[in-house]
Amino acid sequence: MKFQVNHNFLITFLTIFIIFSKSNAKLMSFQSEYEISNLQKEEARIPGKTYVDKASGYLLIDWLNSCQNSWVSNQRMMTRFINSHGVGTLSEINYSLNEMNSGDKMEFVLEIKENAEVQERFYGMAKKSSDLEVKFKQRETKHNFPTDVIFPRQFLDDIISNLNSKKKIMVRNVYEGTIPDKYFKISVFFTDEIKIVKNNIISKNISNEFRKIKMAYYQDSEQTPIFEQTVLLNDQGIANSFQYDYPDYSLSLKLKKIKLVPSECK
Repeated sequence: MKFQVNHNFLITFLTIFIIFSKSNAKLMSFQSEYEISNLQKEEARIPGKTYVDKASGYLLIDWLNSCQNSWVSNQRMMTRFINSHGVGTLSEINYSLNEMNSGDKMEFVLEIKENAEVQERFYGMAKKSSDLEVKFKQRETKHNFPTDVIFPRQFLDDIISNLNSKKKIMVRNVYEGTIPDKYFKISVFFTDEIKIVKNNIISKNISNEFRKIKMAYYQDSEQTPIFEQTVLLNDQGIANSFQYDYPDYSLSLKLKKIKLVPSECK
């Protein structure tokens, strides 16, 4: 069993960790860090099957205004897995995205390493016109997706605008490049559960009321999600924690540091 983190869930980091000013919904630049651990499932283990006994690591995210009508995100995730046989695997994911404010174009770079060896590397560009066209550098492969497939910024906008509404569910098709040849169909469920968080991590400029939302990620025509996540999200678009549930294991990511970066744009 390979213990490389499923890099397709990076979409949620990109789309959730964008910060909005509470007063005028203006995007703000930030840097953040999350601590990764695993959650043990209570179900009985099947003899002969390999399981994750321990996962640890961190996620670093920069979300910055490029001052050129676009936003740039740089993300690095390091995760060490120890399986039920005591064997360890180190996974590293580096992901960068430059998305235009207009929502019609984005460029991305994805690199995946396992035990310090590069497994995959992609340089891609996605552009919307009559459809959504995706091209790659150093690859002849090209994709054309339906016009209703959106980029992460619009997906985030839809989540934030419905976070405190009476809507209980929304569904969107989203492309963000972490699975370069596919897009996601994402079902978002809004709950009524709110958690008040007060600590030295959340500064006075950040709302400490976090609503629990759940998301299910589908691909192709499958009826079963490839993974699910639960997130505590405030009305500024800041997540206090995540939980990712995969068929074989679950991961918890908790906010460790967050720093707002003053804009230098004129």
